Amino acid sequence: MKTNRMAMSTVAGLAALALGLAGCGGNDSGNEADEAQSSPEASESAPAGTADDQADNADDGKDDKTDDAKDSTQDASGSGLSADADLSRESPATSAEDAIKTAKKKAGNGIVHDIELDWDDDDQAWQYEVSVLDGNTDHDIEIDANSGKIVNDDQDDSDDKERNIDLNDPMTFDEALELAGEKASGKLVSWKLEYDDDKQEYQFDFDKDGEEMEATVDTDSKRVSVDD
Repeated sequence: MKTNRMAMSTVAGLAALALGLAGCGGNDSGNEADEAQSSPEASESAPAGTADDQADNADDGKDDKTDDAKDSTQDASGSGLSADADLSRESPATSAEDAIKTAKKKAGNGIVHDIELDWDDDDQAWQYEVSVLDGNTDHDIEIDANSGKIVNDDQDDSDDKERNIDLNDPMTFDEALELAGEKASGKLVSWKLEYDDDKQEYQFDFDKDGEEMEATVDTDSKRVSVDD
């Protein structure tokens, strides 16, 4: 009987010990959960997409839309220039020299006696118009100032005697524009180089506050005349 009582006492002690250990383990688990929730490290490891990140992403989206709008405005001009561009400060993708080469190739290497750059309202684009006399046929060739492609070739019979213009001799575009700027001002909206009455002349059309002014520069005499 004494032996049985001792065995039972031992079993009861072991059971009490097991319950005590289980209680301690439960409390540790609860404390670990609380620490995990309140730990700064847990906050720092939160997934991307915080309010600051979302704001930055929104700003990036606005910047992209702004850039797209700028590109759209440029494309709408047909030349990489806006419709109200100032030609004294900006130039189209296709140079005047390249436009002349294209026109001469189209017209059979005739006499280039006129080139003009202005905005075409019908096509909503900046265009060169290059006049080339090939024999008795005078070509007025329109060229898109952005792509360099021919838009139109209008041909007429002509008995006129023409001379080749020269964009650099005896005066360059920049030199002529500087002279014109001494007597006229405003935004340069178009320009032309042609032979008129056996004289090579640059013609510049300015717009100042809605008022147009035309300045003509004789490339030989350097004389400047202005028409309001």
